[in-house]
Formats: sequence, structure tokens, C-alpha cells
Amino acid sequence: MRSKLFVCAIVICSFMLCACGEKQAEVETAAVEIQSENQPVQESSVMVASVNGNVITAGEVSQEVKGLMAQFGARVPPEQMQALEPKMREQAVENLITKRLILQEADQVNIQPGEQEIAAELETVTAQFPSPEVFQEQLTAMGISSEQLRSDIEDHLKIKGVFEQATASVEPVTDEEISSFYTEKIDTFKVPEQVRASHVLFTVEKDASEETRALKKKELEVVRERIVNGGDFAALAKEYSDCPSKQRGGDLGLFERGRMLKEFEDAAFGLTPGEISPVVESQFGYHVIKVTEHNEPRTLPLEEVRDGVAAQLKSAGEEAAFEAFLENLRQSAQIEYAKN
Repeated sequence: MRSKLFVCAIVICSFMLCACGEKQAEVETAAVEIQSENQPVQESSVMVASVNGNVITAGEVSQEVKGLMAQFGARVPPEQMQALEPKMREQAVENLITKRLILQEADQVNIQPGEQEIAAELETVTAQFPSPEVFQEQLTAMGISSEQLRSDIEDHLKIKGVFEQATASVEPVTDEEISSFYTEKIDTFKVPEQVRASHVLFTVEKDASEETRALKKKELEVVRERIVNGGDFAALAKEYSDCPSKQRGGDLGLFERGRMLKEFEDAAFGLTPGEISPVVESQFGYHVIKVTEHNEPRTLPLEEVRDGVAAQLKSAGEEAAFEAFLENLRQSAQIEYAKN
């Protein structure tokens, strides 16, 4: 799986797209501070490794670590980030070695993106952000200049070109392979019973008095009566519900058993499409539920999942081919690591 993970890591967007949001920006700032403490400026040009005589510096490794930390920042508590840095640094070195190998191959086979292609990719990256100002803020937070961004995009396009060449000989997926995969993995195509429900929620604090609870329930009974008498459920949910789903008219989407509170779930799965529940009590308060769709358990037919299976098998074939290609590059390269 290394090639797949690496390709994801080296795509230029990965250095920035995970940075959308204040919390992640804070993590990135913390990563910069960690590195500034452990990586003095004068050491930024020190060799960490070399690939066919081409040096990878400590500064490049630090920049790669920033990208990795930004990717993990949404899933790892900030207090654990520093403990992970040594492993991140090891991974960063290996990523850069692989990247250098691919870029050297791109130069060898004369893969050179044109200006229009680079500009189009830059536009795609920029479009992921709410505004050019936010985009520039994230670049600054990551310590990436406009020139470095352009260079990274050019590298990304070179890598993409090498990937396409290395996987060009992968045979198309056959109907037999699709059918065989479907048969072997049939359990993954089983869909449990599901309902699509909307609700109006009146929240009640856990320590609310019985009088308060009774009043909330009575108020919701009035709303329910309006619905039963022909009122627009979605409009009433938008007006009265305390759940964020009110913005969607109370719609909670499709869900299976085990995803909701038991009291809510039992009521929802007992309704037929269009039916309105009595007022249902849960730990959050009181609900009125409307089911709009009720699907019995089923197995997705092959024709319904054919395209997805074909794409998955194609991706697996390309990944295996690129993995072998990278291994061959590595075996024939002269890779040296700096001695500690």
C-alpha cells in the first residue's frame, strides 16, 4: 500500500487542503513551533539523505513534516503531536526519497508540464478555499511561498505523468473479474433495513423538573396536531425544532438500526412512509417523527455496483503496477542516508 499512500502524500493539495479551519490552522502553527525548536535555521541545509547524488536537506524534511502533521492534525490531539514527530520525520524522509526518484524519472523521460497545465492546476487548488485571502493565509501558515507553490504543482504534474506512464500497460478490468469480485465479496453489498426520517425536536435539560418536561411535551403535542391536520412538516420543523436538522426541514437522511437512540429508532422503524409518530421521549427531549422512506434489507445487484467495482479493481491494478515500478526505481538507485 506504500505507493498509494505516497501518491496521496505528495499531491500538492495535501499540504494545504487539510488546513481549512481554525483548529487545523492552530495545529499547523504548533507543528511549525515544534520544528523551530528542534530544527535550528543553520541546520536547514544539512544533508539527511541523497538519491543518485541529489541531496535531501533537513529543511526539506521539516517542510514535509509540516504537511504530514497537518494531515494528522484533525485526528490526533495536539498534545500527542510532538510525541509523533520522530515517526513523522522518518516517514517524511522516505516520502522525499520516493518523490525524488519519481522526479528524476520524469526528467529522464522528458515529462514537462506546460504553463497552461500548471495554471489550470493552480486554479483547481485555489478553488478549494473560500477566498483568495484565505488561500494566501494558509500558504503563509504553512510557510509556502507562491514560487514554492508553483514548483510543487509542477512536481505534482510530473509525478502524475510518471504514474500514468507506469500504469499505462495495466489491462482493462474484465466482466469476469468484476463478477468474481462481486461473488467473493457479496457480504459487502448487503444493505440492512433502512428508514429515512424527519423529526421535530423539543430539547429538555436532563435536570429539568417534571413540570417543565410536561409543558414541553404538551407544546410539541400542539405542533404534532398541526402536522396531522395537514400542516407542512418541513416548514414546522424549520420553525420549531431545536435540532440542527431544522435547516433541512428536520430530515435526518437514511439510517439503519443501531445508528440512533433506541427510543427514536424503535419508533421510526415501526412507521410506514408518510406516517406520523406519537410524541417520543428520549434523553434529548421529545420528538415527533415522520418516515418518508422505508427500505427492506437487500443485496445490491451487480448491475447497480458494476461501475464502482470496476473502478476499485482498476485502482488496485494501477496501484500494484506503480508499486512494482517504484520498487524497481529504488533497487536501481543509489540511496544514501546521513549518519547520525
